[in-house]
Amino acid sequence: MTSEPRTTRQQREWWLVSLCLMVLTSAACWWHWTWHLDQAVYDAAQSTWLRAPAKDIVIVAIDDASLQAIGRWPWKRAVHAQALKQIQQAGPKSVMIDLLLSEADTDPQQDSVLAQAMRESGKVVLPVSHALDGTGHGHELRPLPQFQEGTTLAHADAALDVDGTVRWAYLWAGSQANRYPHPALAMLQVAGEWPPDIPRQAGQHMPSTSAYWHRDQAMAIPFLGAPGRIAHVSYAAVLRGEVAPETFRQRHVLIGVTAHGLGETFQTPVSQLGEGMAGVEVIAQLLDALRQGQRIKVLPAAASATLSALLVLALLWFFRHAAPRQALIASASLAAGAVLASWGLMAWGIWWPPFGLVLGALLSYPVWSWRRLEATAHDLELELQAMASEPDVRSALPPANERTGADFMQRRTDAISLAGAQLRQARQLLAHTLATLPDAVFVVDARHIVTQANQQACAMTGFSHPSALTGRRLSEVLSPLTPTEAPTWDMLLDKARQGHQALSTEAVHPRGKQYLVAMVAADDAMPDSGAIVCATDVTALQEAELQRAELLGFIAHDIRSPQASLISLVELHRIGGHMSQEETLKHVEAMARHTLELCEELLQVMRAETRAISPAQGDLIKLAQDCLNDMQLQARTKDITLSGNWPPGREQPLSFDEYLVHRAVINLLSNAIKFSPKGGQVSVAVTQHHDWHVIAVRDQGPGIPESELGRLFKRYERVEQGRPSKLAAGIGLGLVFIDTVARRHGGQVKVINKPGEGACFELWLPATSGQA
Repeated sequence: MTSEPRTTRQQREWWLVSLCLMVLTSAACWWHWTWHLDQAVYDAAQSTWLRAPAKDIVIVAIDDASLQAIGRWPWKRAVHAQALKQIQQAGPKSVMIDLLLSEADTDPQQDSVLAQAMRESGKVVLPVSHALDGTGHGHELRPLPQFQEGTTLAHADAALDVDGTVRWAYLWAGSQANRYPHPALAMLQVAGEWPPDIPRQAGQHMPSTSAYWHRDQAMAIPFLGAPGRIAHVSYAAVLRGEVAPETFRQRHVLIGVTAHGLGETFQTPVSQLGEGMAGVEVIAQLLDALRQGQRIKVLPAAASATLSALLVLALLWFFRHAAPRQALIASASLAAGAVLASWGLMAWGIWWPPFGLVLGALLSYPVWSWRRLEATAHDLELELQAMASEPDVRSALPPANERTGADFMQRRTDAISLAGAQLRQARQLLAHTLATLPDAVFVVDARHIVTQANQQACAMTGFSHPSALTGRRLSEVLSPLTPTEAPTWDMLLDKARQGHQALSTEAVHPRGKQYLVAMVAADDAMPDSGAIVCATDVTALQEAELQRAELLGFIAHDIRSPQASLISLVELHRIGGHMSQEETLKHVEAMARHTLELCEELLQVMRAETRAISPAQGDLIKLAQDCLNDMQLQARTKDITLSGNWPPGREQPLSFDEYLVHRAVINLLSNAIKFSPKGGQVSVAVTQHHDWHVIAVRDQGPGIPESELGRLFKRYERVEQGRPSKLAAGIGLGLVFIDTVARRHGGQVKVINKPGEGACFELWLPATSGQA
């Protein structure tokens, strides 16, 4: 199975999983599936981010001390009238009496006294409640008519969540006939401090709690904190005149019950250890929020669902490129981050329910892992089927009917492990095979990155180890080489991979080496396969080709010329030339001998270059003496004296090829005799300098021109001693032979030249020349 269909399937699975989790997350946000968990974060944030209360709000608490001082509840309404008069004398902004005055007192005079005090104040707010009978019909619980004169009515509807906690307040509520503001809003209306961001009348459509009572404009209450944050004074202290008038001057005063077990208390987000908050305290805290412009902006369900779904999508996108541990950390981090972000946003009055996103984030990891596990199992099965078709791997895999066990994935993992072991062995075999090849070999992938190389490739490119080559682009590795068949190596590789045929090109290294580089696609059946590149050092072959060309030139010129002269002499003799037969034969003999000498020199050089070295232990002084003896006859013809400079009986042992060294010394002596003047002297010395053995041949000839020293050991060139200008026609191979013998033994030839006085040629052989 190719990678393209597999990739397409993985993308399709990713989109399917992403869509399902996004829909699930959006649904959880839209329908508030995690409402209880969200409210836990909401309550914790409300208890954390506290603020200072407004200074113009005070509660006159009907507390336990007041009950103990005044007596049993309910009190006479004249008591409330007296407290109201004392508060009114201080000039408050508004007064809220959080008492349900819907029933008449047993003493009508008591109601009249309280009603008169309310009318005189003109700033009193009274609550209106509602009740349902057994048949579901409702009615308003309004204050007595005499209390309604000169007062402002407000609804006393406490909005309880399903868990019995007060988190919200409705700014408007009432029956179809009457709409009442919340007591806090009514107090601001009485004081002329209506909030500019709140409409002055309710809308036409109101959420129904029953067929009779309706609510409108829900507002989250930004609580100040636990009960007691608003300034309190005791009701009894007010009656006794113990509260200074400044306490109520230009302030909003709320009169309500806070005594335990007497008034209604509510559970709130800021309640601690189950302690309830009195209704008058709840009204006071909402009044504080309206006074200070504090609002809790609730993120709409649509915006919350969209944001959460997008974050889950981003998380799943990260899963595609992350390791399992990273994916788990990301999932947990997003869930925890959502909770912390929701809690932190409450500091700016923004509420975002986080647990819809938390649900999506926590479900993303197991769902995605399950899908990836299914896909992995499917891919493993396909790979096992593909591997089973390979003969080297088939023997390592157990038959399908024998791969039984308790764990599905373990069976496939074991099979993959066996196949992997076989593939590793094959890779090691490939590495060993590459190491034994004499040429530099590179294996590259589809991106032209080197994946394998042998040690010969390191020697060619200058790297220390094949591991240093892996991971690099082939164009970088072969940057010193310039191909002749294309401008760049990348173009050649693409051509070889796409054409599925072997390509070769010549390349020249700056160090002078020449390579023949061949490349072929690694797998013809796969268009995205890599390639195998083989580089062969053909420097020696190029040099051999050059030598062959030089040899042909030598044969065509220096050997052909004497033969042409011979033919000319014969033809001249036939037509009756002026030379005698004896003179003609003499010239023919000289030219034939010259041709034989050239052939002999060429044969010696070829033998020196191709003949295997056969070192044996010998004595250099004895070898030099033998060479002197062999050349005595030639030296006498020119009246030249040959001498050896070494003490009698001395030996200088060394392991060397006696034939080659003997012939080299003979050539040196022959040249010395040839260029020495008649009656001159040629000397031979055998010495040792540290780890080198030196055979020196000195003549008394004219020496070698300085301009010709660089041509001494070049092939097919002859330097005529004492001829500083035009060289004689022809070539000389004697010195080339000597240089070849020296190099084959690991040594060298040195020349000590003194123009006009002679030349000294030294053959330097190392003490370990036998192992060269």
